[in-house]
Amino acid sequence: MSNIIPIHFLPQQAMPPIADGFGRKIGYLRISVVDRCNLRCTYCRPNGDDFHAVEREQLLTFEEIERVVRMATQLGVEKIRLTGGEPLVRKGLVDAIARIAAVPGIRDLALSTNAVLLDKFARPLREAGLHRVNISLDSLNPQIFEQLTGGRLSEVLAGIHAAQDAGFTPIRINAVLMRGINDHEAASLIDWSIREQLELRFIELMPMREGMDWQRQYYPISELLARADIIDRLEINTSERQGSSAARYMPVRAKHQQSSHEQSLRENESAPRRPPGKVGFIEPMSNHFCESCNRLRLMSDGKLRPCLSADHEIDLRATLRDGSSDEDLLGLIRLATTQKQEASTYTFESTGRQRSMISIGG
Repeated sequence: MSNIIPIHFLPQQAMPPIADGFGRKIGYLRISVVDRCNLRCTYCRPNGDDFHAVEREQLLTFEEIERVVRMATQLGVEKIRLTGGEPLVRKGLVDAIARIAAVPGIRDLALSTNAVLLDKFARPLREAGLHRVNISLDSLNPQIFEQLTGGRLSEVLAGIHAAQDAGFTPIRINAVLMRGINDHEAASLIDWSIREQLELRFIELMPMREGMDWQRQYYPISELLARADIIDRLEINTSERQGSSAARYMPVRAKHQQSSHEQSLRENESAPRRPPGKVGFIEPMSNHFCESCNRLRLMSDGKLRPCLSADHEIDLRATLRDGSSDEDLLGLIRLATTQKQEASTYTFESTGRQRSMISIGG
């Protein structure tokens, strides 16, 4: 038997953090583990036969994903987020998270989910080493929620409560604003997030699939922040970004903090005083944040994508499966970094993005 140790099992050696051609240090890798989903959100998934999920043999294995993570951390990546589709529909995810959590150098390991299955998985995920969850929730109205997703709101709320019980914090709720559909719920979503001690973030609608009439439903954040019911709740003249976050945050006004605490006391006399609340705003269409982008995206089929909004991709799957060395893999990750654009626009024009968001992982 050979005594040669495969190169990807040798001890890791620290390398200088990589940066793109514009000086942005790359510290964040988003990984789509599957492009299938158990919901059918109208703005995300292409209709009918327009969507072709990645075949099982073309999906990266969890072992291959772990190897990419190990290489990325050698290049300075500290933050990993697992996405989909819906990541919880892929079997073995809890064990995969445990393996990724054990990789040296990871400071933040998070999961994006629609929370339909989170009631079952929240505690095992926490015990496996997952740090945080981001949950998509666009409406608190069961009928509107079903209209948008084809799912049941009660399952998502049960998943959120399970995440709270498991000790995840902060729990971020991402709500996509859509004119004439859920824009009237913005204030109630804020009030609910304060009561539930959740970190709410509003996201502008983007052209996330071909043929989507997104402009008709587009609702800019600037219009939201001009509304009296939002001004009453938030300190809109005070905003900040946290590091390289895509969101800018605004604090909740003190009177609404107090009102929320008083309601908690009525419901539970021993309720602890809550930390100050805040609401985030992500403006991919009206206020680009490319200058702070520190992300690469690994899709479920093994393509590494430097920019969300442009279909330039580098194939890692072939390198992972042809016996190539770790140095070969590191070279491809470095190459992807050098090919990040300075700025780009979300579009489905011939010079822009052709993959739907469900294929990319957000």
